[in-house]
Amino acid sequence: MFQFRRFQSRLIFFFLGLVSLVQIVVFATVDRTNTRYAREQIEAALELGARTFNRLIELQTEQLSESVRILTGDFAFKTAIATGERDTVRSVLENHGARVGADVMLLLALDSGLIADTRDAASGTLPPALMHLIRVAEQDERAWAVISLDGQAYQLLAMPVLAPVPVAWIVAGFKIDDRLARQLQQFTKLGVSFFYESGGGPVNIMASSLPPAMRAELSGIPDLAVRAKDSVVPMQLQGEEHLVLVSALRMAADTTLDVILQRSLEEELRPFLELRIVVFVLSCSGLLMSLIGAFFIARSVTRPVRALAESARRVERGEYGQEVHITQQDELGELAGAFNRMIKGLAERDRVRSLLGKVVSPAIAEKLLSRDFVLGGEEREVTVLFSDLRNFTSLSEHRSAQEVVTLLNTYFTRMSAAVENNHGVVDKYLGDGMMALFGAPVQHEDDAGNALKAALDMCDALDRLNREFRARGLPELGIGIGINTALVVAGNMGSPDRLNYTVVGDGVNLAARLEDMTKLAEYDTRIIASDATIRKSRRTFNTRLLGEVAVRGRSEPVTIHAVLGVAPTP
Repeated sequence: MFQFRRFQSRLIFFFLGLVSLVQIVVFATVDRTNTRYAREQIEAALELGARTFNRLIELQTEQLSESVRILTGDFAFKTAIATGERDTVRSVLENHGARVGADVMLLLALDSGLIADTRDAASGTLPPALMHLIRVAEQDERAWAVISLDGQAYQLLAMPVLAPVPVAWIVAGFKIDDRLARQLQQFTKLGVSFFYESGGGPVNIMASSLPPAMRAELSGIPDLAVRAKDSVVPMQLQGEEHLVLVSALRMAADTTLDVILQRSLEEELRPFLELRIVVFVLSCSGLLMSLIGAFFIARSVTRPVRALAESARRVERGEYGQEVHITQQDELGELAGAFNRMIKGLAERDRVRSLLGKVVSPAIAEKLLSRDFVLGGEEREVTVLFSDLRNFTSLSEHRSAQEVVTLLNTYFTRMSAAVENNHGVVDKYLGDGMMALFGAPVQHEDDAGNALKAALDMCDALDRLNREFRARGLPELGIGIGINTALVVAGNMGSPDRLNYTVVGDGVNLAARLEDMTKLAEYDTRIIASDATIRKSRRTFNTRLLGEVAVRGRSEPVTIHAVLGVAPTP
């Protein structure tokens, strides 16, 4: 039996043991409940993901079917077929394939002979599965299936070309590759892998959203397709437990494509780890309160504790000007001194936070203050907006530097408000230009759509500002805005002594070049957005296709659009 000479020690031992016991029970209960709940959530997500994939494939097929139906009825297309010139027919197929977003376009004669093929490295040999797809289409007027062409899996759709009787067969489709798997992963938040069913043994994965090491480990699991077929099973991958489900996608033409869906249990439990920390903090707080309660027994500490509590309340209200005056030279006196130093530290921190919030965006300031200053970055999808002021030189002529700065600050105030009202942050001001980010440091549900809406709001704000300038006899200003969505590196850049949170990458450079293109009279627009931004937006905007342009520093042309306004709600 422990012997304590001091009553204070006995109180500490009693309350510490009681709170520790409660803490252990709470931790065990919370962990068990959270793990069970996480498994249930993953199982529900996997089952929903399996149904979602089938629906997405059906919707994609319907969209492609409608596009191909329009193409087969096009008179120019039929005229090109009638010429019998392979190069002409292939050129027409390539153009129309680019318009509908198809990865492959084939034209076959009625006897199944190949007339034209848009694949550059095609072997010229058509698989039997494609011939079977044509035979099915002869009965149903269209048919689709997943077929391998020269080792690459495609989701193919076959339809006849009518004039008015069938004169040829057109086959169009999309690649089933890593890009598709990653797109589906972004939509469902699940790991996605496609493979043909091989009848047991290790699976042969043709496309996946997983890292190469995890993909290789998944491929080596024996009887995976049998063990996880239409049922959720746990598996160890890369040292973490994953829940895995194998589901067969519904296909035509007697073909089956299986999809492996998975999610990390550790990743699902990550939010609950924060709950564990909260429970720990609450437990520690309870322990501290118990200790304080024991000390309150001694009347000699009542007044100092009350003084400390009153000072803490003032600090909570943001009042840092009054210190705690306790003359005792014991632990309470030391506590009072530490508390006073803490007040000074909080006041200095608030002053620094206020100053930093005026130098950079509040979101960036919060990110910098919430962690250590470490150089480095992370890859993330960000929508970048560049804007540049037009005709500012004429406005600043014959005016003092102070007047120019005032006008420029007025302009930036309006533009910054438009960006921040749409969940964006101003990364930096570039002379009379501006760079804004959507998706860094904080991601939102529709960063691409927010950027497009912010650009339109900036134009509206500038129109209102120009009306004020006209009333004051000042020349009007113009604006050019370029927007692009891409995977960039976001993080703290600079040196250990001076750093800046920003984004870098080819996607950032493209946004700047799109802004520069708004100066060209042939485009006649104030806002140019890349096709990637338009496709990523969850909202619909009125746009005008400007075509494909060659951009300095990029080997492939970029499809760009003029953004005209928000599409009306149907």
